[in-house]
Amino acid sequence: MSVTKTLAAMLLLMAATFPFVAVSVALPDYRKEAKKVHLRECDSSTTHVTMYRSPTYYVTEATTDSGEAFIMMYSTSGEANFLTQPAGTRGRAEVSREKWYEGIQAIAPNYFRHIRGIPKSDCYLAESFFDQD
Repeated sequence: MSVTKTLAAMLLLMAATFPFVAVSVALPDYRKEAKKVHLRECDSSTTHVTMYRSPTYYVTEATTDSGEAFIMMYSTSGEANFLTQPAGTRGRAEVSREKWYEGIQAIAPNYFRHIRGIPKSDCYLAESFFDQD
């Protein structure tokens, strides 16, 4: 990815999340509470996607080598939350589904193609944890 394209993607992500910095949702501690289901690699292994499941929700966390994170949480009651975490920050901001997709498309295009069902994604299942307790 060229420097110009990376800078443009970072600016898009920051612009998409800046108005929402004060609006944040409290996520459960899914890394401890939920079971890790699988790890997927995308974008020439620069995007790492981990899925967690619990009896009441599932979370997909996509992190890039440059530090951005995109988190999607669905509850069994049908509620969905989309969060972003810009590189170098600790805070997560809730964003609309559309802004979440825009950020992923700019930063992790192969992961975007994978989750939207668009052919020619380089994503692959790196590890499955179904049989492990």
